[in-house]
Amino acid sequence: MSDSITPAMSRVAYAGILMVAMMGAAVTILMPLVVGAFSDSGAFSQQQVGFLTAADVAGILLSSMSAFFWVRRCHWQRWMQISLLLFIGMNLLTLFTSLFPALLLVRFLAGIGCGIGYSIALAALGDRTNPDKAFGAMVTVQVVFGTVGFWVLPHITSVWGYQGLFQFFNLFLLLALTLVSISSPADENKKTQSLPPFGRIYLPVLFVFLGVVAYYFAQGTVWAYLERIGVAAGLSVAEVGAILGWGFAISACGSVLAAKFVAMMGRNFSLWLTAVLQLGCLLALYLMAQPHIWLIYALATVVYQIFWSFIIPIMMGIFSDADKSGRLIVFCVTAFKVGLVIGPPVAAAVVSHFGVIHVLWLGAVAIVLSVMLLHLANNRTRSK
Repeated sequence: MSDSITPAMSRVAYAGILMVAMMGAAVTILMPLVVGAFSDSGAFSQQQVGFLTAADVAGILLSSMSAFFWVRRCHWQRWMQISLLLFIGMNLLTLFTSLFPALLLVRFLAGIGCGIGYSIALAALGDRTNPDKAFGAMVTVQVVFGTVGFWVLPHITSVWGYQGLFQFFNLFLLLALTLVSISSPADENKKTQSLPPFGRIYLPVLFVFLGVVAYYFAQGTVWAYLERIGVAAGLSVAEVGAILGWGFAISACGSVLAAKFVAMMGRNFSLWLTAVLQLGCLLALYLMAQPHIWLIYALATVVYQIFWSFIIPIMMGIFSDADKSGRLIVFCVTAFKVGLVIGPPVAAAVVSHFGVIHVLWLGAVAIVLSVMLLHLANNRTRSK
């Protein structure tokens, strides 16, 4: 069967699901701007800013972890509408909430709504006959949204503060709500489908879960400190910001090409190609020196980001194939967040003891471990 739009997912429904998935990653993608907007308000301490930023992530984690129990039992359209309304409503409440405890609760509830919709969207995309292509489209729209956000939001937050940032989110959430209300995917008749025996599903799912955690641990170390690495090498903050911003925009090429490349060369080859090229980028960053620092930093970070976008749909495709009941794919969101939560504190310890450049070795080890685990998961999935 081709990956054409089935009766269970019309074009409007597909667009709506992609919009919901796009907004599911909004806070994570634009986290530097969220932190900056809370900080610049002057109303919160740095510790409170950290808690406020983490509140959304905590809500997403809770709802995504619990989705295993309910994602195949609920009415998708109704619950996506509820989740989007909750997300929109909490964003609106930020206009009237400035006290830290109240705002903390508001952002946590916004995360709950975000996570519910994101989990359903992942399940729906995993139901498609070519999940690699579907998840590639998801990553592409997330990158596009992030690029627009990085360009536009600094101007919005300079005038309206963090309240303006969350109303910017609401513009896209309202569009997603409209599309989902017009048409929604059916649940592909998987509500009563039982899970296969333990060894046939949980081992590959465990491998891919740990592989995703390891990969996002690498991003929590390398990505979090790329700006510091560039500055330490002698580049200005403005130069580093421009390079990383354009690299983020260009990285959409990776997700666009992922499905076609996998169809030609296979997932395992694609995984190891990503590892080899990203390790080459990390080595280039480690060894870069005058007079070519700007060029080396630009090429290495752009290629690194392209293959970050390239591997995400492949990881999610393996996750989807490991469980044909379609219930465990929601743990992919959990794996993303766990890796991103663990990475920065470990990287900070490495920086304090050995220097910022040595986080590259930490990321390199994590990438290799990730690809090994994903390779094992893919092989076990294909042999079932």
